[in-house]
Amino acid sequence: MKPRLYIPPFWIKVGLVVIALILFTLLLKPKDEVKLETLDSLGMGTSAHLRVGVDGLPGAYQQLEDMHIHWVREEIPWSEVEQGPGQYQWYYGYGETYRDFNSMLAEAKKHDLTILAVLNTGPVYLPHQYPDQSVDPDQLIQRWQAYVQAVVDRYGSQINHWEIGSEMNNPIQWGKMMFPTQPGATSSPAPFLYSRMLSTAHDIIKKHNPNDQILISGLYGSSTNDCKTSPYWFLNEIKKAGAWDDFDVIALHPYWQNNPPEAWMPRGPALDVETGDCLPDSAVQSNLLGEVRKIQALARETSNKPVWITELGWREDWLSLLSTNQDFNTDQVEANYLVRSIVPLISEEGIRKVFWASQYEDPTNPGFVLGPNGQQALSNLGRLLGGARPLGQMQLYSDTGTPQDIGLYEYRFRKEGRIILFAWAASGGSTPYPITFEDLPGRKYRAYASNAVDLSLKSGMELTVKPDNSLTIYINEQPVILIQENPSIFASLKFRIADGFSNWWSNQQDELNLYLGNQMEKLGDQALNWSERAFFKLINWVADRAASKL
Repeated sequence: MKPRLYIPPFWIKVGLVVIALILFTLLLKPKDEVKLETLDSLGMGTSAHLRVGVDGLPGAYQQLEDMHIHWVREEIPWSEVEQGPGQYQWYYGYGETYRDFNSMLAEAKKHDLTILAVLNTGPVYLPHQYPDQSVDPDQLIQRWQAYVQAVVDRYGSQINHWEIGSEMNNPIQWGKMMFPTQPGATSSPAPFLYSRMLSTAHDIIKKHNPNDQILISGLYGSSTNDCKTSPYWFLNEIKKAGAWDDFDVIALHPYWQNNPPEAWMPRGPALDVETGDCLPDSAVQSNLLGEVRKIQALARETSNKPVWITELGWREDWLSLLSTNQDFNTDQVEANYLVRSIVPLISEEGIRKVFWASQYEDPTNPGFVLGPNGQQALSNLGRLLGGARPLGQMQLYSDTGTPQDIGLYEYRFRKEGRIILFAWAASGGSTPYPITFEDLPGRKYRAYASNAVDLSLKSGMELTVKPDNSLTIYINEQPVILIQENPSIFASLKFRIADGFSNWWSNQQDELNLYLGNQMEKLGDQALNWSERAFFKLINWVADRAASKL
């Protein structure tokens, strides 16, 4: 009998990926428009369900589907669902809206939306008196455990992604936890108490499904951060508390106030990387991308946790101030900044998601509503970049910019073997600046405004690449999109295989890291159990030997 050839399952998967890419390439004509694929990097916050209720939710979620958004961040507020100890309500009236979490999840499924659930606010029934007496920490943990367990028992089979609190390093948001019935209450963040909450939630969620993802509370970043609110300090305190392994993803809320995303600004005190101490007299200067990279560098010292931006946006009064120095209205400024922040972020290795805030205005934090131009710009990102491979920023010296020269930016993606390019100037309003793109593949491109309604081949401006593979155009603060026309069938096949492997492997890495983390945790528990048994066995042996000598 001849021996059977054994092919490992991994290489079978690789072969199937190659075959699928080749067949897809042969079936798709390069001259066609860019095909629509799911972009898993974009989400919308915060809590459309709480803003519009169940009656408005079908329209709200349809709007997200029309914008090619596949993630939505929804809060399950503790202060509302548990009005008394153990008395849970999952559907109830609130003001002029009716809230129903069962209907929310059913509606999300209809529109192919994945829910990121936020477990937030505090227990309204526990004794507290602002500002002298907060909720008792031990009672808080006890009731928190019951609340998380109740949510997971009811919705754990429908929710796989959990954000534990929101901005727990922000005194305003921590005040909602410690003084839940007092509007406008503030409280100094307590990372060690939050670590207890994080560990409690981790044990409950991972017991239900070890593959669920847990996000640390979206950490608030602002120019007003101090030593008690700095995201760097807060993360370092989580490490000291021993809760670093109790979450899978670092969530950030890097608000940039009345500044463009490329602008350098003070971001609170520095952190001594050796001691972990906060340095109040040493201010950190950064732009948006640089701040996120600093958080990633801090995380890499211990692990390689991915980063999600679970809130990002510009408030109406910030936009109004910015528009006075430009030839754009506030709606267009917002659309410009949306593209200029999201494109660099999703181009970074390790930044998996960006959630924009917000689809509807939050009465407790007004001014964040995405306007029509911003909606179109976000839709275009979802329309073009699903399945695309980021190639990075190509303009010299503009990767993070500098405080003196924030420059010109050019981010490239490759999809279906063709280049999709985003370019803009970081200052000057509508003033045009020349920019040259080097080493461009192909001969023809079409240019569109980043919030163009029509991205078809019939629209846009046709541009011809020079024989030296360069192209010079004029740009301003409104980003422009260039899409390569008619890549050759051979180039298309070559790059689709390479890019397909890259995107596939990136997804496999996330799943592999989660799996390995779970296995290491199980191994640690087993080792601890073994060491306890071995220790007590040794004690018994010593006791028996001593007794035999007596």
